[in-house]
Amino acid sequence: MNVDVDAVVDERPVVATALVALVATAAYAGIQLVFDSSVAVAETASFGLIFTLVYVAGNRYLRDGEGEQPDDSRADDPAE
Repeated sequence: MNVDVDAVVDERPVVATALVALVATAAYAGIQLVFDSSVAVAETASFGLIFTLVYVAGNRYLRDGEGEQPDDSRADDPAE
């Protein structure tokens, strides 16, 4: 990732989440307009919500995994 984007995600997670939700919703509405010539508001809102929840869950998963160190106890295992 770009260093500047990492700083926004780390320092202002609410802004980053709102930006992701806005871009996802706008992209989905644009795709609907191209294919159907109309926008289903409830469908677009549910897509934006689900996409944002997956984004937040993914960020938390990745952030929690960064602090973990690999388990070196297997390196001393004589059975290998």
